Amino acid sequence: MYDNQTYYSRSEEYKYPYGAVTPGTVVELKLRPLRREGFSQGKLIARFEADNDRVREYPMIWTDTDRGVDVFSGRLPVGDYLGLIWYSFQLTGLNGQYQELGPYQLTVYDPTDRVPDWFGKGMCYQIFPDRFHRSRVPSPMGMVGGRTVHGDWNSEPEWRPNERGEVRNRDFFGGDLKGIQEKLDYIASLGVETIYFCPIFEAAENHRYGTADYDRVDPMLGTNEDFQALCKAAHERGIRVILDGVFNHTGYVSRYFNGDGYYPDAGAKQSKESPYYDWFCFTNWPNEYESWWGIYSLPAVNEHCPSYREFIFGGENSVVRKWLRAGADGWRLDVADELPDDFIRGLHQAVREENPEAVVIGEVWEDGSNKVAYGVRRKHLLGNHLDGLMNYPFRSALIDFLLGGAGADFRERMETLRENSPPFAF
Repeated sequence: MYDNQTYYSRSEEYKYPYGAVTPGTVVELKLRPLRREGFSQGKLIARFEADNDRVREYPMIWTDTDRGVDVFSGRLPVGDYLGLIWYSFQLTGLNGQYQELGPYQLTVYDPTDRVPDWFGKGMCYQIFPDRFHRSRVPSPMGMVGGRTVHGDWNSEPEWRPNERGEVRNRDFFGGDLKGIQEKLDYIASLGVETIYFCPIFEAAENHRYGTADYDRVDPMLGTNEDFQALCKAAHERGIRVILDGVFNHTGYVSRYFNGDGYYPDAGAKQSKESPYYDWFCFTNWPNEYESWWGIYSLPAVNEHCPSYREFIFGGENSVVRKWLRAGADGWRLDVADELPDDFIRGLHQAVREENPEAVVIGEVWEDGSNKVAYGVRRKHLLGNHLDGLMNYPFRSALIDFLLGGAGADFRERMETLRENSPPFAF
């Protein structure tokens, strides 16, 4: 017995086919109210959100009686539509009884893009490069950011705010690419099939999420050639490599913004004539500008800027293409909700053109099938945008269950994801 016997979207007694569908599908729907409730007619109301909220109504016709219930049947033709359809039902009876059900989500996705078969299979191992393994104790001399290096691998990181109230993240432990390569046999022995690296490009902070140079591996990690060697060695063991692409913001300390003047060429903060000036959104140049969540050290990028798009994915030697050629098998997009849909689509297209077996994954913390960010319903999982999302909803549900939550709640959250997501993303 379902919680709602009149309609249950996860049973083919009520809805066929199950879950997300593709254009051209005609969804068969059935309502099964108790016969004693006396309903005589029904109506299906469908709102096509991506088509200016166009509403269509379809009859739900009485077709049968079965085990004490009346059966009302209807059809929802999807047509060539892509996006979310929100559908609901109305039942009425001769003596005025009335029941409304819904709305329910129907995801309509584009199936034309083939997601590589390897994606989503096997174990993925995440590596924070500075803290995995080092092949030597590096010197911080001459490197961007005014770094220090812990001689003792097991010492405590500097986590307390300094005299200005800032946590600078400028202390490094010196993990490097050669150190990771030394451990590839160990990683393979765990059954790992994919390594996902937190950012590896030059940056002032040890987490490297404030990119200083997209074209260069951070010298404390090694060289661009070391990355190529690591990918080659990983591939020889059947392990793929995914890089972290931080394209919503750069570092304050970077050759693009160049907030501290470290780089010899003028950045956006030094000159309005800088080739990078249009990449950033100044409210009062040079000291007031948009930044990621108001953090001054992470100036936000204008992802609509044509030259920035050309640099990241549009050009033949763009960032995403360059590192795929170097051996990467895909990209994980940091804060994907803060990248415009057409930016993600263009990046996805460039990745597929460069390597049809490469993937694009998005950092989204909620159910990405219906995520609204900055007032816009996102197209993350409608095809030709993101091949999948990081599994934070699964993580949260699992932690709640392991801390004593009900198994039924865990199952409900998983079934919601399965129903809303295209198969390639689930």
